[in-house]
Parts: sequence; structure tokens; C-alpha cells
Amino acid sequence: MKKIQCFTIYIILALLASGCSVLSDGNAVSINDPTDLLVDIYFIEEGEAFSIDTNPNIFELPDNYKRELDQVLLATESEWERYREVRRWINRSFKDFDFDTTETFSLVELGARRKINCLSFSTMFVAAARYADIPANFQLVFAPPYWDKNGNNWVNNQHINVTGTVKAPLNSDYTDSLISATSNALFNPTGSGYPVFIKHGNIVAKANELRTQRYTVDINPAIINVTIRRELIGEHQVLSLYHSNKSMEALLKNDLLRAYAHTKEALIVDSNSVVAWNNLGVLYSKVGQTVLSIAAYERAIAIDERMYSAKSNLATAYRSQGEIGLAQELERQVEDYRNQNPYYHSALADASMAEGNYGLAINQLQAAVSKKQNEHYFYHQLAIAHQQLGDMDAVIEDLTKARSYARGSEKARFSGKVRALQAILTGSN
Repeated sequence: MKKIQCFTIYIILALLASGCSVLSDGNAVSINDPTDLLVDIYFIEEGEAFSIDTNPNIFELPDNYKRELDQVLLATESEWERYREVRRWINRSFKDFDFDTTETFSLVELGARRKINCLSFSTMFVAAARYADIPANFQLVFAPPYWDKNGNNWVNNQHINVTGTVKAPLNSDYTDSLISATSNALFNPTGSGYPVFIKHGNIVAKANELRTQRYTVDINPAIINVTIRRELIGEHQVLSLYHSNKSMEALLKNDLLRAYAHTKEALIVDSNSVVAWNNLGVLYSKVGQTVLSIAAYERAIAIDERMYSAKSNLATAYRSQGEIGLAQELERQVEDYRNQNPYYHSALADASMAEGNYGLAINQLQAAVSKKQNEHYFYHQLAIAHQQLGDMDAVIEDLTKARSYARGSEKARFSGKVRALQAILTGSN
């Protein structure tokens, strides 16, 4: 099972052709018409016919899943019970699927392909929840960028999960088996299955003894407990991200025509998608159209000046044109952001742990802690690394710190881990 990292993907490439442009002033803009930068002739011969499915209907729940849900929902009487059954059905149905960031499938394709990522998981949960008459919305998470072990940015910092509100009885036990399933994650970080990670928000008591409770469902445990910017998004934005994923699948296979077709559709669906604009720049760079690639990167940055991946790509393009000063300024911005971003060091630690280099991971996590001391996820990762090295005293210390910075049910979860580990160590002496 691959490590869970679930983001819309894109690639940074070296750009080789000629031309130059001026970096936008960084003020956020909204793009109404993307067609001025969509030039088909660089990817398709004149008169050649090519098409993709522009309406893949990725939000429709297949009939076989509806039948399964009908069975599990038959005995439910309340919204809370329906919500719990939908969660359990999702966890049971997809826990053995392979996690794959390089391929995205519609709900109809999932059963045959048996591969899932955050986008297909989220569309499945929303479709199932809405079928069961449970409020559910897509949520865009501006997750910290991930870097590879060489420090090259390689996945996009936009992640999809699901949120909504449900009415629950005041006496309900909402820390059930799906929540406790995460307790295995500390001591089995590379286990085969993966649970559905659930986080419940504040409870608002009602006069009729129901509470309105916000939930968040995410396939990635590293994201759900991190305090970062989030916003609700509509189906058109999810569809655009679907096409961006399909574009990168094609690009990885060097199918530039199909990659361009999906990127074009992503921009037609959502002309303000920074992911799609960055991808378009990469595609133009592949066919030697540096002027257009620079314009596409600039547009991504104009929409979101925090699009450091586009800045890194743009710096490479400027260097290829001899615009060293412009390139160096962008590279400085990217480097400053990277080094000051604690999640960059955390991402390096993740890569080190995946390679079994736990000593290096500890150093990298300590660098992350030095830049953000109140992130309980870093201490959780430190506990994993120390446990792998057999330093159980350090594990207890790490978990204690994680508990001190965690909130709500997470604080209780870390308290339970500390007590359980202390009992084990006491019993072994």
C-alpha cells in the first residue's frame, strides 16, 4: 500500500525555448475567459479530430452502490444513524483499495480499477451521503506543499475532503470504531489498509436534546488535524480538478495531446484554477512555447500569489531566456518560503522515514518544531520515528507534547496512547 499523500498533481520541468515576459504585480485577479491562452495548434494538427469526455458525470452514485446503501440504511431512523452507516459503508467498501495519486477514476470505474485517491474518495463520500440525505460538501484544503527528498516541489498544495453537519443525540458516543481505528497508525505507519479519518467539531446543544455537529472526513490523516486554510467549493471546481488530474496522468505517459485536452477542459470549467494554469505552462514548455508557458505561469500567480510552484517554474523559464535577475528574485521567494515553512521540513522527514532513515527524520522534524512549536502532528511524527529506533522514553515525551497541543477528541486520543504505553513499559520492568 502506498503512503497516503493525496493532492492534485503537477510537475515542474526545465523550460528550453526562447522568449520573455514580465512578472505580474501579484495582485489577485479573476479570469473570466481563458481562451486567449489556449492555442490548440501546438498539440493537434489542423483538421485532426480529437475529443475527450467533457461530461464524465463523476458525481453520480452507481446503482450497485445504491443497492448496498439501501440495505445498510434500511433500519436507520435518524440522520445521525444514517451518517454513521454511510461512514461504516465507506470504510468497509474501500479500505482494501490501492491508494494511487497518479490515476483518477470516476465512481463508475472505481469498482473495476480498485484504486482511489482524495478526489475520487471525496466524490464517493459526497454522493453516498447525499443519497442518504446527509448534508455533505466538498472542501478545498490549502495543504502545505510537499517536496521530494531533493527539495523539488512535486505535488500541488490543494487537497479535497468532505465536510458537513449532522444532528446527533446528546448522549451519543461519537468516538466509535472508525475513530479508534486511527490508534493503530502510530505503531503501524506502513500498514496495509487505511481507515476513514473522521474529525468532529464543536457541539451545539438544542432544546430537543439534539446537537448540531460538524464533521470532516478525509482519507489523509496528515491533513485532517493540521490547522490550515480551507474553503467550501462547488462541483464545477471539483470537476476542473478531475480534468487537471487526468491531464497529469496523460503527461506522465507523454501523451501531450490528451494532457492538453484535459487542461483546456479544466480551464473552461473553472477559469480561475491555478492548478490548470500551472499545468498549461508545463505543457507549453514541453512543445517549446516558452512565451506562452511564461504567460500561463504568470496567470496562475496573478490569481494566487502564493502559488510557489508556478513561481519556481517561472524562474526556470526566465533562466532559459537569460533573465537571470528575474529568475533569482523568484528563486529567493521560493527558497525563503520553503525554509521558513515548517511543513517543508516535515515533508522531508516523511520522505526520510519512508526510506527508513529515522535519525535524519528526527533532525528534520526538530527543524519543523523550531518553526512551529504548537503543531501536534510534528510530535506525533517524532513519536513514530523514536518508536522505530526503540527510544520509548522519547516516544512518551513526544506523545505528551502532542497531547498538550491537540484539541478535542485528539487530546483524548493522545492521552490514551500515553497511558497505554506507560502501562506497557511499567509492566515490562
